[in-house]
Amino acid sequence: MSDILLASDPVFLEHRPHVGHPERESRLEVLADLPRLAALPRIPVRFAEIDELSRIHRLDYIDRVRLVAESGGGYLCPETSISPGSWSAALAAAGASIDLCHALLDGRARAGVALVRPPGHHATVDHAMGFCVFNNIALAADLAARQGRKVAVLDWDVHHGNGTQAAFWDRDDVLFLSVHQAPLYPWSGAVGDVGVRRGFGYTRNVPLGPGCRDEDYLHVMDRIFAPRLAEFGPDIVMVSAGYDAHKEDPLAGMALDSEAYRQMTLRLMAAAAGAPVLVVLEGGYDLAALRECVDLTVAALEKPEPPAAPAAEASSRVRQQVDRILETWRELGCP
Repeated sequence: MSDILLASDPVFLEHRPHVGHPERESRLEVLADLPRLAALPRIPVRFAEIDELSRIHRLDYIDRVRLVAESGGGYLCPETSISPGSWSAALAAAGASIDLCHALLDGRARAGVALVRPPGHHATVDHAMGFCVFNNIALAADLAARQGRKVAVLDWDVHHGNGTQAAFWDRDDVLFLSVHQAPLYPWSGAVGDVGVRRGFGYTRNVPLGPGCRDEDYLHVMDRIFAPRLAEFGPDIVMVSAGYDAHKEDPLAGMALDSEAYRQMTLRLMAAAAGAPVLVVLEGGYDLAALRECVDLTVAALEKPEPPAAPAAEASSRVRQQVDRILETWRELGCP
């Protein structure tokens, strides 16, 4: 068994949004010479099949993506443009995420890293949103759940993963946890959004105001996410790994240092108690910060160790907010 498997391929560079778009090819090019990544064994990247995509997305939407790409590219929504090569890239991003999930469930590795684009966590059943085309992590999570596995998805992208939340809104086989800046695109992910019917209590959102630092995010991990993960007892943990809460990111207003991502990874691994971890790239638009954060995430996967205590106490604002969030969930009767 390998420790970590990597999915990375030049096909992901074929997705070329309009000039000046923040979700650009250089996001992956800047990772290409990271020694830590170069040492990892890779899985072959394949195109997802249409019937695989249709487990999350409507066939008419899938066909629209193909037609727009084949016609020379264009806009799927105001902020999501695609090029002729985006169809192949999007199929490969979904296929790589699915195949890494297969590998982890089969015991071929204890962790997987999918460095894919276009990203996915905003994509809904029938719409592109927020630079996202197909919901890569939802496709992988649904696969695992269909095999009878308990799946936890932790989304630490600075933008709420509305598409992933919607995919599992009424299901109890996938636990969806999100910490995100609010208010901010896509203007979703309220504390009271906890799922319905069988899924009641299996969605947990922690919206935070701008300016939060490492100690604030680690407080959320320690008080909310780690206990909920341990209670849920997942068979596999998946991370929507956006790195746009970094202090250098141009699209949001959080203030994380790169080390925060290593510490969050260590915390989720400890809470997962040996369950395999699949990390799927989402956002992160400052190239130097993205490079450093991905490197530190993989470092944590390579060398699990007890997470360090925060260097400072969380702000009183965040501590009070976490207390209110927990009280809200108790009042709602969340399991």
